[in-house]
Amino acid sequence: MYNKVNDVTINFLGKPLRWIVLFLSTFLVVFPFYWLATSAVKLRRDYLAVPPVLLPKEITFENFERIFLRDGALNGLQNSLVVAGCTMIVAVFIGSLAAYAISKGSIPEKARHIFAFWFLIQKMYPAISVGVPVFLVMRKLGLLDTRLALIIMNTSFNIPLVIWLMLGFFGDVPAEIEESGRIDGCNLWQRYFLLAIPVVKPGLIAAAILTFIESWNEFLFAVILGLRKATTLTVLISGFITDRGLEWGPMAAMGVVIILPVAVIVWALQKNFVKGLAMGAVKE
Repeated sequence: MYNKVNDVTINFLGKPLRWIVLFLSTFLVVFPFYWLATSAVKLRRDYLAVPPVLLPKEITFENFERIFLRDGALNGLQNSLVVAGCTMIVAVFIGSLAAYAISKGSIPEKARHIFAFWFLIQKMYPAISVGVPVFLVMRKLGLLDTRLALIIMNTSFNIPLVIWLMLGFFGDVPAEIEESGRIDGCNLWQRYFLLAIPVVKPGLIAAAILTFIESWNEFLFAVILGLRKATTLTVLISGFITDRGLEWGPMAAMGVVIILPVAVIVWALQKNFVKGLAMGAVKE
């Protein structure tokens, strides 16, 4: 009897508690984006008003006009899209090929684990350690201030991530599928594109989104290599930190421009993204 009363009490208290936790978690995630968006359209006097202006009575789009007409946001947006898009395509293609070769090739199981660990290590060492050599090499090649230089560096740093992610997905492709492809006369490329890729499609989408976000948010090499023509949005937004203080309005407007494309992509592909991450996390 006591256990039944206790269970009822836990269930009664548990439901309101779950809703409170859910509300607080949602608030903590959503409110910074709301504050950023409203700050982008606030008047100058409302940025640091006390008490804070949560819902501006007057809105203005002069901050967006400024960043696009004066601060080069359009060029930065184009650079960021081209660099992140090309990096995503090249890194996912090369990384998935390498992961497929390691997973399905005649490589001992222990060596595969060593490869996976090695590629994981590549994401751990600081990129700044190769900053000076990269700058000197790109200057020697005449690639300074070009999108190609950023694509090369972002691709080289994201390929290990793609390989590490895709090793698990290709490892879960049943051997029977590969064997049936060989019996039907499929060559290596046909088995890769026609048999393996459809099975690991959610993993590819997850890897593509993560690679795009990594490249989109990259700052270090964008500062070192993108001097003027190849400047990306992440570099432009840092320019609003001046010796006179922070320019809150333009910075908030640039933040909205930076967040919006990624938010749209993740929202459009969220089912496949979550499915891909779940498949990569659960092993039999």
